[in-house]
Parts: sequence; C-alpha cells; structure tokens
Amino acid sequence: MVTAFLWRGLMVAALILPILAGIAMGLGGRTFTAESLLTVLASRESTGTPDISGFGRDVQAIELLKVVRSEAGLLESDDVVRRALRSLGPLTLYPGLAERRRFGLLPPRPPEEHLDRAVEMFRRDLRTGTDASSNILRVQFTYSDRALAIRALSALLDAYFEQRSELAQNGNSRFLVTELDRYAGELQQLEARIVAEKTEAGVLDIAQDISLAGNRVSGILDRADRVREQLATTQAQLASARAQLAALPQRVTASLESTNIVANDETRNNLARLEQERARVAALYAPGWPGLRDLDNRINAAREAVRATARNAFATRREVRNPEVELLSGRIVTLQVEAAALTEQLVELEKQREAAEARSATLLRADASLRDLQRRRDGLEAVYRQFTTREAGTRAEEDARRMGNASVQVTQQASAPISGKSLAPAFMLVGILGGLTAAAGVAVALTWLRRSFATPSEAERGLALPLLASFEPLGKAADQLADNEGIAGLAAQILDLRLDGRRPQIIQLLSSEADDERGKMARLLALEFARARSKETLLVDLQEDGRSHLAALGTQPMNVERIEGHVLAFNTVIERLWITYEAQKSDLMNIRVDVAQIQDVLAQLRRAFELVIVIGPDPSASYATRRLAALVDANVMVVHGESTEAGPLRQNRDAVLAAGGQVLGLAFTGRRQVVPRRLEKLVDA
Repeated sequence: MVTAFLWRGLMVAALILPILAGIAMGLGGRTFTAESLLTVLASRESTGTPDISGFGRDVQAIELLKVVRSEAGLLESDDVVRRALRSLGPLTLYPGLAERRRFGLLPPRPPEEHLDRAVEMFRRDLRTGTDASSNILRVQFTYSDRALAIRALSALLDAYFEQRSELAQNGNSRFLVTELDRYAGELQQLEARIVAEKTEAGVLDIAQDISLAGNRVSGILDRADRVREQLATTQAQLASARAQLAALPQRVTASLESTNIVANDETRNNLARLEQERARVAALYAPGWPGLRDLDNRINAAREAVRATARNAFATRREVRNPEVELLSGRIVTLQVEAAALTEQLVELEKQREAAEARSATLLRADASLRDLQRRRDGLEAVYRQFTTREAGTRAEEDARRMGNASVQVTQQASAPISGKSLAPAFMLVGILGGLTAAAGVAVALTWLRRSFATPSEAERGLALPLLASFEPLGKAADQLADNEGIAGLAAQILDLRLDGRRPQIIQLLSSEADDERGKMARLLALEFARARSKETLLVDLQEDGRSHLAALGTQPMNVERIEGHVLAFNTVIERLWITYEAQKSDLMNIRVDVAQIQDVLAQLRRAFELVIVIGPDPSASYATRRLAALVDANVMVVHGESTEAGPLRQNRDAVLAAGGQVLGLAFTGRRQVVPRRLEKLVDA
C-alpha cells in the first residue's frame, strides 16, 4: 500500500494506459476476412516422358483426402507465402516492421529480417479448411484493410499455382539448366584462363609470334657469325701490324755532307774585302802611308786564319723518324678500337640471343598450354550445344504437360464482405485485464525493488529499533527551534534517559549516506540543548570540517595553534554552544592511537561539556569508526525518508552492536504524508 501511494502516478499510468490502448484499438479494430474456394481433382496422371535417368513411365494412385490435405499443406508452406510476400512487398502488409520496436526503445528490424518476420505474421492471419466428405479447399486471410486482404489472398493463390507448376515438373529441365550453368561457368573459366595465358605470354597470334621469335633468333645468330668473322679479320690485321712495327727501325738517315768549311766562317770574305780596300787605298795614297801598313798587317792576319781553318774537315749527318712507324701505329690504334667494338657487339648479340631464345621457349610453353585449353574448350562447347538442345526440348514437353493436366481449379476468386468484424469488446476487455495486471505487476515490482523507508513505521519494522523522533524536511535556517516539536521531544528523551545509572553525555548520530539532513538535525539539537536547555553543548562533525555549521551560526574558524590529537572547538554567537573545526584530525578518528587515549579525549569532553552531539561517519567504513561508536555513550540511527537504503543502514546497526555500542533508536527525517491519514492505522498495523 505504501508503494502504491508512493508511486501513485506510475500506478495510475500502468492501470490507465492498457485500458486506453484497448479502447483505441477497439475503435479502429475492424478486420476483414478474404475467402477463396479451390476444387481439388484427383486423377491418374503420368509424369510424361522418361526422366533423364532412363527409367520408364511411372503412374501413382492417390486418395482424394490425401490430395486435398497435400494441397492445403502446399498452400500454407513457407515457400508459397514467401513468394507471395515478395510480389506484394513485406512492408505493404506490415509497415510496422520498419518502425522502432518496444515503444521506440529498440531500433527497427534490419531489412534482411523483414521477409522472415512477415512470413510468420502472414501465416498467423491465414486459415485453410477442408471437409472430409468434400474436395473443396477453403482459404481465408484476415486483415484490417479489405482491399489489401483481397490482394494478399490473390497473391497467395498466384504464388501457390506457380509453386505447384514448378513441382509438377519432372526435374529434367532443372537438371539440364543446372548442367548448362555449370558448363557455361567452366567455359567462362577456360576463356578467362586462355586470355590470362595469352596476356601472361604477351601474344596475340601464337603461331605468328612463334615464327617471328624463330626468325629473330636466326637473324641474331647470323649477325653474331658475321661479327665473329670481322673480329677475327681485325685481330689478324692487328697482329700483322704489330709484327711489322716491331721489325721497322724507329729512325732513318735523310742526308750526309762532308766539307772543310766551318759553318758561318767569314775569314775568307774578310780577307777579300781587306785586299780590295788596300788596292783602293794604294791608288789614293803614297806607298809609305801608315794606313797601308795597318792594312797589310790585317791582311796577313786574315791569311793566317785562312791557312789555320783549311787544315780542318767537317761531316754533317741528318736523321728523321721512320714514316712507316707512324702509319703502322695509327693503324694499330684503329684496329684495337674496332676489335673492342666488335667484342662489345658480340656480348650484346649474346644477350639478345638469350632473350630471343627465352621468348621462344615461353611461346612454345604457352602454345602447348593454349592447345590443351583450346581442346578442352572445344569439347565443352560440343557438350554445351548438346545440353542446350535437350533442355529446350524438355522444357517444351514439361510446359505442354503442365498446361494439359491441371488438377486444382479456382471455384471462387478472393473476395471479402463489405462490413468487417469489430473487435472493440474484446480489445476493451483485454485492456481492462491488462491494466489491472500491469498495475499489480508494477506494484509488486516497485515493492520488491524499493530499498528505502517511506514511513517511520517501515523504518521501525525494518531496523527493529524504537522510533525516537520524526521530522518533516528541515529548512536551511539554523533558528527553527521554536516550532520544531520533534527536536524538543528528542532532546527531552536524551536528557531523561539513564544508562547504567547516569545520563548519557556523548550522543552520536549515524547513518549510511551523507545527504540525510543529519547535519541540520544535529545543529538544531545542539541549539535546543544550548539555548532552550542552557546546557554547555559541543557539536562535533566527523564527516566534514565543521565550516558549514560555523557559517550557519555566523562564525568563522580562526587561525590558532592546534594541539596534536585534541579537539579544536570555537564558540558561536549562541551562548554555551561550541562547534569543532577539522575534528577528523583529532585522536577520535586516528587509527594509530589506542583506546585509552580516545577514552581520555572523551573524558575531557565530558568534563568540559554537558552534552556532546557527534555527527559520526559510516561505522562500517573502518575500524576507527566502529571503535568510536562503541566508546560514545549512545548512538542514534538517522533515516531519511525515501532516500536512505535499508541494507547499508542495517549493516551499520549490526556493526555498532557487534562492536559493543549502544543504539538508542532511530530518528526519521524527511517525513511526508505518503498514505492518507485514514489508512495510516492499517499501514502501521
């Protein structure tokens, strides 16, 4: 009941939507049934000419009832329905196949699944009926559109007769067509191999290419022979020239002269000039003139010089380079260059010969392969022509047999009544039943899935703890003390409580989540103790650093020296109210200190304050939190309505009890009126 009122909108939707859907489907839910009648005839008929295996004719006798049932089974077969839907189009009858599924949550079906799904839906709408005493076959198809129903049934009958016509064949033509396709494929493969072989060998006309390759090899060999002859001639001429050059002298005598006249000697000429000069001077001057004596002395000296040179004889010999040596050297160089060129030409001709021979060998291999492929192609073409002729004749015979031996006749063409059948009452009834079922199912599912407490009584039963106080959603202000009776009641219960003969001073508020208004409730409770009860009160926040509480009361933390392990607290504008700052850094949450030190800290807090309100962390998180829950005077479990999960809260309760801690009860925050007041007693019971 709590779940139903908690999710009343969803429950009403679960109840109303199926009813509305049933009404909507009922308003438009009119179906038309198209009907056709077939007359099935049974007769003794043969399969026609012998089949391809060579067997003779075969005659079969079939009972009438079996014939009718066989025709009905063929009419409802998947192949016939699939053929009919291919002609119509699956989306013509069932356009919803292309729409999103599950209320738009799933994508539409892929196109390749449309036909298969349409076949299933078509067979659900198809009905065939037979009578044991009649050979009439009744075929019905139900659809929401009259014209489409008639059209679909007509397409089904056409597909049925086409399928039946194909089944009436003896299979010879199909076998021959298959063989024709196979041989055509082999011929195509052979043609492709022939083309690939020619392409790989690089030929167009294999015979002409082989002839050209042979002529090329012969021409290269002839050229090589001529080059060898020319090389031999050149080498012989080179050897002869070298031999003649070695036998010839390098130099020859051009002229030989002998004389006693020294080359460039002017002595005799000087003597003749001097004698001529004396004769001229003697004619001009007296015989005793001194100049004559000087000329005589010079003439005597010249005569002595002539006599001295007449005694010496000289021979001149002139040699030049042999011109035949130059001629033979030039000839040798020319022959050497020619021999080198002929040698390189022989090498190149050898390469051309090897390439031509390789090309010729390739062509010969290609010719052998092509001859084999062509022989196979000729054989396949002959077989293909024979199969083509036989397939044409067999198909003609089967067509004649199929046209002359029809054993099923259409007695009534597909038709449908003008006024269809309304399904409004059925859809409405289904909608009502579906709405009730959906509402009940949603209620059960939400109750099973809900993990939080919506009312204080649920929290009491779920945690097996007494309810100390319950609060409506707490506001953001920190001074809502005057009108909050739940805070005052909880404070009174804590002050009146006695544990082991003494009043508890350190009260810890625990929960399983952070956002449960525990901090607001603790701050209001501390305000109640400090302002209304005049008690020295300390608010210890072990979840946060306490800055939010100080800011809510108009105070900011000051920069003071912290004593390691102690609890740092600041007073507020509210007299007798203190709030801690960064209490997580104290020994209360230090796992490295022993229990005695924590007890000392708690004892100091008891001496300094009359009441200490602790906002505790999750007790199942670590050993330090469980140890603190056992050392404080009492613990109160805080439950936030419709938010705090029951499972983690039970674990925290069990962790506190297992550690030896005292749990006073629970405080319920975030309370709202879920169930009407007149039904609260029924829920609480």
